Amino acid sequence: MPIDEIGEQNGPPARPVPAGEPGSPTWLRRRRFLQATGAGLLAAALPATGAGISAAAVAATADFGPEPPLMHGYSGPQIKAWDPATDRYARYLRSRVPLATRIAPFEPAQARRGLDPRPRLAVLANDYLQPGWETEGYPYGPGAEAYALRFWQYADLYASWHGLPLDGRHDEANPPYGLVNLPNPGYTDAAHRNGVLSLGCWFWPRPENFAEIVEKTPQGTFPTADKLIAMAEYFGFDGYFINQEAVIPAAQATLLMEMLRYMARKAPAGFHLQWYDSLTVDGRISYQNEFNRVNSPWVGSGSDRINTSVFLNYWWSSAKIQASRSHALSLGLDPFEVVYAGSEIGMYRFAQPYDPRAIFPEGAEPRTSWAFLGSEMVWYTVEGDKTTLAAQAPAYARERQLWSGPAEDPSRSGRTRQPDSSRPLDPAGWDGTAHHIVEKSAIGKLPFATRFCTGTGERFFVDGIQVGDRPWFDIGVQDLLPTWQWWVRDAAGAPSTAVRVDYDHAIAYDGGSSLRLSGALGPSQSATVRLYKTRLTLAPTTAVTLVHRGAAGLTLRVGLVFEDAPAQPEWLTADGVAGTGWTRWTGGLGQWSGRTVAAVAVSLVSGTAGAQGIAVNLGELQLADSALESTPRTPSGFTVDRAVRAQDVASVYLSWDFEPDGVAHYDIFRRTAGGRKWLGRTYDGAYCLCALTRDADTATTLLELEAVSVTGRRGPAATTELSW
Repeated sequence: MPIDEIGEQNGPPARPVPAGEPGSPTWLRRRRFLQATGAGLLAAALPATGAGISAAAVAATADFGPEPPLMHGYSGPQIKAWDPATDRYARYLRSRVPLATRIAPFEPAQARRGLDPRPRLAVLANDYLQPGWETEGYPYGPGAEAYALRFWQYADLYASWHGLPLDGRHDEANPPYGLVNLPNPGYTDAAHRNGVLSLGCWFWPRPENFAEIVEKTPQGTFPTADKLIAMAEYFGFDGYFINQEAVIPAAQATLLMEMLRYMARKAPAGFHLQWYDSLTVDGRISYQNEFNRVNSPWVGSGSDRINTSVFLNYWWSSAKIQASRSHALSLGLDPFEVVYAGSEIGMYRFAQPYDPRAIFPEGAEPRTSWAFLGSEMVWYTVEGDKTTLAAQAPAYARERQLWSGPAEDPSRSGRTRQPDSSRPLDPAGWDGTAHHIVEKSAIGKLPFATRFCTGTGERFFVDGIQVGDRPWFDIGVQDLLPTWQWWVRDAAGAPSTAVRVDYDHAIAYDGGSSLRLSGALGPSQSATVRLYKTRLTLAPTTAVTLVHRGAAGLTLRVGLVFEDAPAQPEWLTADGVAGTGWTRWTGGLGQWSGRTVAAVAVSLVSGTAGAQGIAVNLGELQLADSALESTPRTPSGFTVDRAVRAQDVASVYLSWDFEPDGVAHYDIFRRTAGGRKWLGRTYDGAYCLCALTRDADTATTLLELEAVSVTGRRGPAATTELSW
C-alpha cells in the first residue's frame, strides 16, 4: 500500500518524504517489518525506538526453546510445490476451530439503538506484536508481552497483516519474505470462535518471476490457485487478502484475473478473496479511492464473480463513497457485501483526515462497508515497559477507545470534538467503531460458557486452583469475551462510573483471567453491567451458573433480557458465601422455557450501609442444560513425536487422536512429585511444548493430556513420557 497518503482526494502520487523522516526510503530500510508488508504507512505509525531488536526481545525469543513451531512465508515456487507432509511444523500450525455462525441482529439489544446492521468491517492488522515480532510467527508461547485482540464483535473479516520470512531465513539480517503469509492460527481460532473470517495475505512485489505465479497449464488449471485453496483448507482459514501493488505486464494482469476467477469458482462455499484497490486490468498501479469501472472488473458481476470484495484506497471523499455505492448497485452488487472503504488507523489513529462519517452520514443510511489498516496501533503507540499485564493497561484502554469510543462505553460512542491532526492519540476526535458498526455475537445455541480468559496471562488456573506460574500468550484459547466493553448503568438507567469493569489477571477460575467489578456504591444503590448479546432459547432443564468471589455484603444478580420483552429484564439472585474463595451458584431457568434470551447482564446491589472497596470477581458464566453433560473420553494415541533438546530444555512435539465431538479443548500437564503443572491448551490433535525444562535428578518427564467439555467436565487423563 502507498507509503504516504498525503494529497488531494482524487489520489495523486504520494509526495516524496525527506530522507530520515518516517516513511522515507532510508527510514523504511531500518524496519524489517516493511519487508513483510511493503507498506510505509504502517511503519510511519511505529514508535521511533531504533533499528535493532532489544535485549528484552532477544531474551524473550530465547525463552521459546531450541526449536519452537515457527510460521514462515511462502514464495511462488514454494506455494506450487506445497505439501503438508514436507512443510515442517505444518501439523502444529493448524486452526481446527470451526467458523461459528453469528446470530441475527436484534435492534432492541444494541448498545446504539437504530444503528444499521448491514455495514461490515474488515480489519488488517498485525497479530501479537510480542518482542522480536518483526520476523517471528509464533501461535503461542512464553511471556505475557503480546497483544491479544479483545474486540472481535465488530469485525467480519480479519487478516494478519504482516509478511513472514521464507522458511529457515528468519535469522538473516534482511531475510527474503514470502509472496503469501498465512494467518496466525491462534488468531484464526479466536476469529472463528467469534464468527469472523480469517484471511491470509498476498503481497507483491517480491523478488520472484511473476510469470511463474500465474502459470496456466494446458488443461486450464492454475497450480498456484490450487495450492492456495489447499493451504487454506489444511490450515483452517477462509481466503486471502490480495495486495497486488507493483506494475506487471498486461498479459500477466489478464492471467492474474483469470487465475482469481478460477480460484473463486473452485474454492469451497464461503471462501473470501478481498482485492486491494491498486492494480488496473492492464497491469498499472492506479489507486482509485472509489469503486468504479476501473477496479470493478476485479470483482465482476452477476455469475462472473472474481474477488468477493474490494478494499478501497484511503483518499476518498463523501462524493466518492456515494459514487462507489451507486456503481455497485448499477452492477447488481450489494455495496455492503462488496465495497469496504479503507481507513488508515495505523497512520492517522484517532484523527482521521478522511472522515468515516462520509461512509456513515449522520441522519442518513450508511453507504458502504468499512475497513481498517493497522488497528494494532493501540499497542505499539503505548511506549515503555509492557512485560506485565498491569503495565499493558494503557494499551487496552486505548483499545477500548478505538472500538467502543472515547467514553470506553459502546452505548455512549461518538466524538466530543472534531479530529485534530496535531493530537492523533486523543480519542475525543474519534466516534468509536461501535458508533458505526453493530456489535455481533456467535452465542446462538446452548451450552454457552465463558471463563473470561483474554488469551494472555501471568499464571494459569484450573477449577480455581493455580496450576501454572509462568507468563504465557495464546489467543487461540481466548474465551468469548463480553460483547459490550463496558456498558454500565445505575438503577435509573443512567451511565454509572461507580463500578468499574476490567479483566483481572491476578486471579482466575479457569485460564489466565477473570472479570473484576470494583468501586463503591452508596446506600441501596446498584450498578448493572451488560455483558453478552445472545439468542438462546431456554428449555425446561436450562440453568444459569455463575462462579464468583468477593461479593460478601452485596447482592449479586444475573439478569436475562428476553426478545419478547426487552425492556423488562428478569433477575436472579446469585447466592454466595463470605470469604475469599470461589462460590459456584446455579439457578434454574425452567420457568422461562421457550423464551429466547437476547442479552445477559450482572448487577451489584448494596445494602442500607452502602459498599466501599468493592472487589468482585466473576470466574465463570454459563447457560446450559442442568442434566449432566457426558464426560469426554480418555484421549487416544497420545505420544511424543519428537523432542529437540538443548541441555536441560527441550521443544517437545506431541500428538494424539483429535476427537472434537463433546470436546471444547485439551489441557496438557506435567506430573511432578508435588502435583501437576499446566503446560498448554489447544483445540487440536497436536501441540508443541516450546521450552520444557527438565526437573533435577529425573530421567523422564510424565506428561498428561485431558479432554475438557464446554461446561468444564474433565475426562480421564492419557499419559506419555519424555525420556531425557
